[in-house]
Amino acid sequence: MPERWNQRYALPCELPQVSYGLLKHSHLLPKDGIGLDLACGLGQNSIFLTKHGLTMHGWDYSEAGLAQMAEHCSAQKVEVNQQCLDLTNTPWPEQQFNLICVNAYLERALCPQIIEHLQPGGILVYQTFNQVTEIAGESLRKPNRPQLLLASNELLKLFSELEPLVYHDEQELAEITHPLAGKALLIARKTD
Repeated sequence: MPERWNQRYALPCELPQVSYGLLKHSHLLPKDGIGLDLACGLGQNSIFLTKHGLTMHGWDYSEAGLAQMAEHCSAQKVEVNQQCLDLTNTPWPEQQFNLICVNAYLERALCPQIIEHLQPGGILVYQTFNQVTEIAGESLRKPNRPQLLLASNELLKLFSELEPLVYHDEQELAEITHPLAGKALLIARKTD
């Protein structure tokens, strides 16, 4: 699998937009502490969160993606602790985080580990694709494999141990231009 992502990031890529959930709800995020950007890709969310005040760690499976992320971090004059890690088959480092963000990535088996690695009071920001593939007759760009798409209200179920602060998962959103069209967003706090 890393070969596919290394090929995708073989050519230079512009820094993508920061996750809508992070931008829209930045007032809910801790202003200091340690954060984790899980499956961080090119690092746009890590860069944003570093500028927000967190010491960020970015974990991803693609060495080529992390190399580009390092260039983006350098251009933005921020430091992110990067680690190339097979998230599903390698034990995670023993560390807890004040914030964990996940964007456009879904591996249901990792949800208990995500919860375990959140400190009490820690915030999870999880935004990824739901099962809606078409809005107002227009197809949405998203993964082709159904196992990478969330069922209705599935994020709430996967993270039922956490206290939801924000949840958005409209299954029949009328505007294809909305930043959460075809996506679900959960912002939740670990209470114990």
